[in-house]
Amino acid sequence: MRFLTALTLTGLTILVGCNDDSDTAAQRSEAETPVSEQAVEQQQRFTGSLTYRARIALAPDSEVVLELRDPEAASPADALRAETRFSLDGRQVPISFDWPVVVEPEYSGTAYQFRAGIREGGRLAWLSEPINLELTAGPTELGELMLMPYRSSAFSSVMQCGGLQISVGYEGTTLVLEAAGETYSLLPVVAASGARYEAQADPDTHFWSKGNQAQLSLNGQAYPTCVAPGDIVEPFSAQGNEPFWQLQLDQGQARLQRLDAEAPVSAAYQRGEPSGGILPLQIGEGDNAMQASIKAQLCHDSMTGMPYPHDVELKLATGEQLQGCGGEPARLLQGIEWVVEDVNGGGIIDRSRITLNFLPEGRVAGMASCNNYFAEYRLSGEGLSISSPGSTMKACAPSLMEQEQRVLTALAAVQRFDISADGALILYGDSEQSLTARVQ
Repeated sequence: MRFLTALTLTGLTILVGCNDDSDTAAQRSEAETPVSEQAVEQQQRFTGSLTYRARIALAPDSEVVLELRDPEAASPADALRAETRFSLDGRQVPISFDWPVVVEPEYSGTAYQFRAGIREGGRLAWLSEPINLELTAGPTELGELMLMPYRSSAFSSVMQCGGLQISVGYEGTTLVLEAAGETYSLLPVVAASGARYEAQADPDTHFWSKGNQAQLSLNGQAYPTCVAPGDIVEPFSAQGNEPFWQLQLDQGQARLQRLDAEAPVSAAYQRGEPSGGILPLQIGEGDNAMQASIKAQLCHDSMTGMPYPHDVELKLATGEQLQGCGGEPARLLQGIEWVVEDVNGGGIIDRSRITLNFLPEGRVAGMASCNNYFAEYRLSGEGLSISSPGSTMKACAPSLMEQEQRVLTALAAVQRFDISADGALILYGDSEQSLTARVQ
């Protein structure tokens, strides 16, 4: 088994290759040997600075932690490839770092994740988001990294599962997951692929990571595919009009089809480093080369008005630019509970509760005022429809029962949806039917 191990030079970590995980004596000997001039030439120097916005002073015993991790490792215990720590000795942010890492030729081009944190009193207190990069000799300027407060498991990652934002991190071999104000401790289990974690004695609560994506279930409730903020769920589709075009991305391959072209163009694509919510892609080479910018922001189809979760821009080798929208509209609806605040423009009864939960497999359910309801929904290229909802049969005050009937009638009349500039979900029926809801 081949692996990477860390050596220390002037307080910073150097990454080298070793041949056998049982050769500990050779590792100790190598650790005591000065780094050769050839190794220095193969260094990849990570430079940048760490800061945060809060006006909070760091404790005198604070230290910086820099890590390189393998995102394809079978388990968290196997993921760490290099680490360095250095004491701040009372220094405050912004804090500069310069970390040289020796890149052996066999590891050149390998994909890793860089992450930075600050520990106080022996516990992680501030943490950056992971940065995807490749090992390659030469300088790598990471710029100013913004740290966020950290209050749970070590080196957690934020992910979006539709509208639900979760945090996942590790304490030893235990995965600690935080979602909707709840914390779950999950243990590793055998999986055919990826890394799967389950709550003890509750396999219906699990997190299953496969590359850049993960599947989440909490207490038997499945959620949309989880990805890092700004990332995309594959297969990914985008389209635009005038002229009509469609781009499909799946497993490193892109396919662009246009009505004004004789044949589709297929080519491999490579992901760039996300920045500012934009995921850059380089597609193909030569005359068929394209650059795509996929931005995580609400986008409306220019013909149908249908909302999508991503704004997409294509730049062709000819200089032509194509604009459009991408992703699954369902991700704008799923993963969160919407609380209705208005029915048909007339508000709702004080302290009554009306909710919408768009579930996987085209199901929608919630509270209609008095009773629980359930129905099926369908998203087409032009809109949203909800089948005639059924409900339980509990009796309530006449005013609540009347409001409930208006809610069920409005749901059955839905023809399309939109997300307002301030984040409200609006379900439109005919001119007299509408529902407005927000996440609370």
